[in-house]
Amino acid sequence: MKITNIVSLLLFAFVGLFVFASCYDEAKAVTTNVVTPIDEKSDWYSIQDVESLQKKSSKKVIVDVYTDWCKWCKVMDQKTFSDQKLMEELKKDYHLVKFNAETKTPIQFKGKTYDFVKNGRRGYNKLAVELVGARMSYPSFVVLDENLNTLKVIKGFKNSEALKAALN
Repeated sequence: MKITNIVSLLLFAFVGLFVFASCYDEAKAVTTNVVTPIDEKSDWYSIQDVESLQKKSSKKVIVDVYTDWCKWCKVMDQKTFSDQKLMEELKKDYHLVKFNAETKTPIQFKGKTYDFVKNGRRGYNKLAVELVGARMSYPSFVVLDENLNTLKVIKGFKNSEALKAALN
């Protein structure tokens, strides 16, 4: 009787482990395609997510190209992008993407890999040059069409009204 109980218990454990493993792989596959904002309070996505966003719903894209040390980039985050009415209007027509121009990890975008280039004390990611052009300044806003081709580059600090006007 003990052997029967042990065999039943082992069989039950084996089947349970098999079911768990198969569910785990499916859950893992589903979560790898999930695109989430860069933080829970944000309407902005990472540049690495832009192609996945386009597959879900094709819209124009605004890429906020910034650096961590840029004072006016921070002012725009605090003043311009805290305007809820502006953000609602932007989200309706655009996917909103943030891109740190000094990202050191390679970035895949439109089938190409963009690497970091050391330049002086800092450096830049080659995608920043591709998006903004050789004369980079921060903040810069790149408007991409539904196929992720550049439509417009808007440079410098903009308040809500100036940003709306520049986008139209």
